Amino acid sequence: MKKKFAWLAVVMVAMMFVTSCGSNAPAGGGANPPASAESAAEDSDGRQMEGNMYLTGLPIVKEKETFTMLVDDNGTPEEKVLYQIFEEQTNVHVELILFPYETAKERKNIMINSGDYPDAMGGWILTDNDVMTMSMIDKIIIPLEGLFEKYAPRVMTVLDIPGVRDTVTLPDGHIYTLPYAVGEPLVTFLPWINVKYLEQVGLPMPETTEDFKNVLIAFRDKLPLVEGQKVIPFSGSPNNLGLGTMAGWFGLNASSAAKNAGYFAIIDGEIENTAIRPEYKEFVKYFADLYKEGLIDQELFTQDEAAWKAKGMIGTGLYGVSFGYGAGDFAPKVTEDTTIRQTDYEALPVLRAPGVDKPVFRRNGFGVTIFRTQLVITDAAENPETIVRWWNNVFELDNSMTTNLGPYGIGIEKLPDGQYRELDKNVTLPSEEERAKYEWGAIWTQSLPKYQPPEIKILPPEGKGPNYPEKDIADALYEPYLEEEVVPDFWIGEDVAEQNAELQTAITDYINQKTAQWVSGQADVEAEWDAYLAQLDKLGLQELIKIKKDAYAGVKAAQ
Repeated sequence: MKKKFAWLAVVMVAMMFVTSCGSNAPAGGGANPPASAESAAEDSDGRQMEGNMYLTGLPIVKEKETFTMLVDDNGTPEEKVLYQIFEEQTNVHVELILFPYETAKERKNIMINSGDYPDAMGGWILTDNDVMTMSMIDKIIIPLEGLFEKYAPRVMTVLDIPGVRDTVTLPDGHIYTLPYAVGEPLVTFLPWINVKYLEQVGLPMPETTEDFKNVLIAFRDKLPLVEGQKVIPFSGSPNNLGLGTMAGWFGLNASSAAKNAGYFAIIDGEIENTAIRPEYKEFVKYFADLYKEGLIDQELFTQDEAAWKAKGMIGTGLYGVSFGYGAGDFAPKVTEDTTIRQTDYEALPVLRAPGVDKPVFRRNGFGVTIFRTQLVITDAAENPETIVRWWNNVFELDNSMTTNLGPYGIGIEKLPDGQYRELDKNVTLPSEEERAKYEWGAIWTQSLPKYQPPEIKILPPEGKGPNYPEKDIADALYEPYLEEEVVPDFWIGEDVAEQNAELQTAITDYINQKTAQWVSGQADVEAEWDAYLAQLDKLGLQELIKIKKDAYAGVKAAQ
């Protein structure tokens, strides 16, 4: 660590913005040569070096080096077995400073305030505003793009993925963070319908909003009791309710979970607020009618996640339809066979409201999850190039595969044809205690960057068929209706960042509050619509729209 003082302003800014490879497997080490090796010397083994660091291959350094890294995580550094494996490969020791999330956030601020901060820090404890403040204003984290170009060819591969470089580049043109990029579904949260219940009431899969209401009525009136309780026609995950995505049935994605701000979408090439449009009002009126008819969970806006899941698991399933990530989150299994559908639920198709030619649905992304504030290197680091090379080694495919499944020979194996196969830990690890040691959250600090190409498919354990592709089937069903362009994950300029955060919170909270009142019948959307629009303007909606439009214009100009 390095001593620096008089950083109280940094803490004040941060507070304002709170809102393996084993011996039997190959290990990458940046086999491609760096962009420049003019200052390199040659070691006795023929490898080029800069100081104590080799420019290619493993180990990374001749004499052992150490860097410090603050991360939000549970457990102890000794339990994170992959760090031990990566140390054997690289000859670099990582001194992990681990705290649970809330404590880690506090420690981050204390460390920066005191001037005694680690060489690197990351996880979920850094916000966009943290990164912008520490880089462009206080300059206590360093730009990394030059180091990536010279020492990290694997990281450069990640930056070349569409959308990644734009996402991580700050307004000053520099990259201060290591990207996190893994494959993801095109659609994360969506409604799932019980197809067995559809068969029981004798109705086909709905195609329109009128069909859907008729199905919910049939679920309410015709299905037998489930362990003494009536089936709830429609419910949803409280933590990811996402009702606004179903405004897409009326031609408008109005998700509150859209990237870079709820209730914004790209419409006719411009970023627009969606909760003030007539389509949104029509969606609210439709769901208010369903609620009034007793077709929606009466606890939709009051229950917590645990209660929602517990109700769904009753008997054969208490929900006719529920909104969630996957059916397994809320529905009981009807089979233990993972190669077939394990529940009675399938993805509900994108419905079409009267007069709507082209319904839409929220696109979560383009197949890759990108997080951009998961790792920074501070000016306390004496050898930042070593840290960059160490991370490049983590990103090498053979190593990257272990961050989810565990070490080779225990959680994963690499086949002669280059494919990867998951190993059954019940076979490779005989005791429950040993298996706990190699669980997903124990082997690696999962909040830190990783790269796993979406095209890489890991084979199931030998003797087991591939898992039922529930999310792939849903993606194929929804893809024709997904937005062509999503709100980019742009950086908000530091001069308006505080205003943006305050306005976004106040406006999103108000929209959520009024939507819940209207749907649940506590208020009438038709009677209150004009007053609602006026109140949004009083809360600063037009100022917020301008901030978003200016940021979006900057992104388009840079393309």
